Amino acid sequence: MTWVVPLALGGFAILLMAVFTMVSARKRHAGIVAPATVVGPAILVHDINDDRCTGCDACVAVCPTNVLDLVANKSRVLRFHDCIQCEACMIACPTEALVMFPEGSVPPPLKVPEIDDNFQTVVPGQYPIGEVAGKPLVKSAANLGRAVIEHMLMSGMQPNAIGRSDTIVDVAIIGSGPGGLSAALTCIQRGLSYVVLEKEQMIASTIARYPKGKLVMAEPYDTMNLSFLPVFDSAKEQLIPIWQELIQRVQMNINQGESVETVARAPDGAFEIRSTVNTYRAQRVVLSIGTRGKPRTLQVPGENLPKIFNLLEDPDDWRGRSVLVVGGGDSAVEAALALADAGAKVMLSYRGKGFNRAAPKNKQTIELYAAEGRIKAKLGSQVLQFEGDSVTLALADGSQKRYPNDAAFVLIGAD
Repeated sequence: MTWVVPLALGGFAILLMAVFTMVSARKRHAGIVAPATVVGPAILVHDINDDRCTGCDACVAVCPTNVLDLVANKSRVLRFHDCIQCEACMIACPTEALVMFPEGSVPPPLKVPEIDDNFQTVVPGQYPIGEVAGKPLVKSAANLGRAVIEHMLMSGMQPNAIGRSDTIVDVAIIGSGPGGLSAALTCIQRGLSYVVLEKEQMIASTIARYPKGKLVMAEPYDTMNLSFLPVFDSAKEQLIPIWQELIQRVQMNINQGESVETVARAPDGAFEIRSTVNTYRAQRVVLSIGTRGKPRTLQVPGENLPKIFNLLEDPDDWRGRSVLVVGGGDSAVEAALALADAGAKVMLSYRGKGFNRAAPKNKQTIELYAAEGRIKAKLGSQVLQFEGDSVTLALADGSQKRYPNDAAFVLIGAD
């Protein structure tokens, strides 16, 4: 198979080092806002790492006083004087892009594996890339997917040098996000044997589970896409099929629904990767896995029913059905609006008295939909119990009421 290679290998190495240098030198403190002088204990200030911020709005959604907002798809502190120092934003951030620390001190170090300039851990031959390495942006992950494979070859790895048999692959790639897909495409281009192990039944599951129409940003914008994976600003509905078509065209070796349990060195120096399905041996390992937290739950009876979800994939699936959305941040508000637009009978339950946690545009729209009766907003309410065809709420006036319910989306953040 012949592909158009954007750069010769030597030129790529030079460009690669330039990319690494630029990314490493990038300023970390884009989000710090100097607070007003306060007498008393040291107050906490925000530090937002743009290289890790994906614009998911988890921090914006969870802030009870509307301190944060998204600006150019990055979290920013816009109203520090309203901050109540609760640290909810830091806890909610799925990529650890946002931290809070005492004013006048040094921000805590990023919690990422110890890696060298080529994204290799202290265990030679093991390469964490993407979100797990602190580089969750799509283009960064894709570039690193190619970079680590090129580094393996430049550092002397010989294809199938251990054992020279079908029982070992050159590279085991764990995860099929943009970094993992890029690494696999580079293996194909360079003639390396490989296997991609994906625990989900879909590729790029984090992106695939974005809300319908969610724009996937080709960030960082000041970096070229040096990978073999197409990366551009687009809705997930446009980007994922392009990746799937490419995977089919090159006959990429992906094993879906296979979760990796252990990765260990074998006596002969190879890696042994044990999954829920099989055991593999590889010369090198690429770890392209996410770090997203576990969705928060309500801890109420009936929450394990199959009608309860923590992600809205396609609002059209719920047309004409009675749906409850729980939460008051942007994720919950946007889900409720999308469901209403799709023709669902939407009720929104939120324990707060208003939608101050939502972005101004979302707040204005949800209030309009509620006023027009397109969404039944139950402010000051809490879910007490889910049943097969109903849900019981505790209302703001102290009463309890049961409502018809076909499905519920609990969108209250993650831990």
